[in-house]
Amino acid sequence: MGGTGMELLPQSREALDEYLTPSGDDLEDQLSEIESWAVRTVPECVAMSVTLLEEDLTFTFVRQPPDVGEAADPAGPAPPAGGGWHALDEEGWAALARQQAAAGIASTVSLPVVHRDRVVLGIDLYACTPHAFDDRLEDLASSLGAWRDGAVTNADLAFDTRRLAEEAPQRLKERRTVEVAVGLLAARQGLDIESARSVLHSCARQAGIEDVQAALVLLALPDL
Repeated sequence: MGGTGMELLPQSREALDEYLTPSGDDLEDQLSEIESWAVRTVPECVAMSVTLLEEDLTFTFVRQPPDVGEAADPAGPAPPAGGGWHALDEEGWAALARQQAAAGIASTVSLPVVHRDRVVLGIDLYACTPHAFDDRLEDLASSLGAWRDGAVTNADLAFDTRRLAEEAPQRLKERRTVEVAVGLLAARQGLDIESARSVLHSCARQAGIEDVQAALVLLALPDL
């Protein structure tokens, strides 16, 4: 996917394959279109993440070389010579953020996509130059169908969405485990799905564990 040099992270490919349904979900095509629009509008793009807000899933593309996303300075930023920054010194905070940035990323923009008065997608773009998004936000918002006034720049120079994308396959597997346990509980106890889900959640909360842990316990039982 994507002849621009930006490719899905292996974890994003795994999550996408898990998420897509045989009925022909067009999410993969939508992601590819977003990637193409983004790099056409901002050729300096080196990475892109798309988050499905309702599903809490993030899919990330990166452009080679693959070291994009690794910390530029593991020791952390050094204070500027001659003293610290004033709390309201925007240039100082920007410099601090750049020192904490992921390698190869010099600017970012986050764009929300709104449908029927509800944010449904979050699009995060990452560029290798500090001013890649200057004077391009209108074109980006228009081409991506995003809300221009909701754009936020340089909020994720550390490329945190990559970590979220890497966690997506495990999150999907945990959800599948919970769904199987809910279905089994419903069948054995004569409950509807929502009631069974509530029972599972209540048991997990009382035990002080996550729903997926309760699901694993239920699935390990010989009978309910």
